[in-house]
Amino acid sequence: MNNFTKVLIALFLIIISAGIILVGINYASFNSYHDNVYAEQEVTVWGNDALDAFVSESESHEDHFIFTYIPRDPNATLDCYMSYEFKQDGNTLESADKKLYEGVTASDPIVLEFPRVEGSEYELDVTIEDTGGAILHKSGMKVYPQTHGNESEM
Repeated sequence: MNNFTKVLIALFLIIISAGIILVGINYASFNSYHDNVYAEQEVTVWGNDALDAFVSESESHEDHFIFTYIPRDPNATLDCYMSYEFKQDGNTLESADKKLYEGVTASDPIVLEFPRVEGSEYELDVTIEDTGGAILHKSGMKVYPQTHGNESEM
């Protein structure tokens, strides 16, 4: 095996490892805020095109959700567009297409708040782009209702 092949294999393994770590970080940030209600969720970082310039945090309360998108760089001030769709039981409750957020910082992040009803399933898909159209963050998640008789834990 020549050196070029070894370098390609090493780069491939590094990219796969970084993707696994990013998905784990997004999954852990949601789990750290769940309440006593069992909820299963999936977090997916879509494709390799996103720069992932935002860290997402999620809070699950008895009657509402809070989703916060914080610039990864604590010194950054960003103007960006956010597109999102929030669904309850498959029906869109709220959506936005390229809503402008100006001056987004770590101390003034993007915050979305949605109602929550016990027993419902929720989906949220988010895309954040800079003013030039580059994708800064793209993610999707599902939250499932508590199921009776299910002994699974998060």
